[in-house]
Amino acid sequence: MHFSKTTEYAIRVLSYLYRYSETSHSVNVLHKELGLPYKYLTKMMTELVKKGLVTASRGREGGLTLAKSADSIRLCDILEAIGEPLESEHCILGFEKCDAANPCALHDQWAQPKELIETMLMTTTLASLINNKETKL
Repeated sequence: MHFSKTTEYAIRVLSYLYRYSETSHSVNVLHKELGLPYKYLTKMMTELVKKGLVTASRGREGGLTLAKSADSIRLCDILEAIGEPLESEHCILGFEKCDAANPCALHDQWAQPKELIETMLMTTTLASLINNKETKL
């Protein structure tokens, strides 16, 4: 499994907002600190605000902050917020029709790893990613 660039960026931004939660941050600061493309970042932050993961405030003291506690933001919430929901019915080999009645060559072998990945995405929180000393974000 591999996360898209957008997912990687979203996790990095949300992690940064969690680590430095004592102040709000502008998109420009996030762009400079994280080295992410400005226009791409602006669009992504708009989606994260719309989906309720980030709060945006205007004015001199305004900026972006986490809208929820990092303990309540799960990886699946981040995926959903940026439009990459879990594809539990997607065939690992890319076939349109793949189910128990019409399985692909890897259907049965893929069932358990797929379930483990879904469980990981549904139970791993932003806080647990940051609090893991070995995590590099």
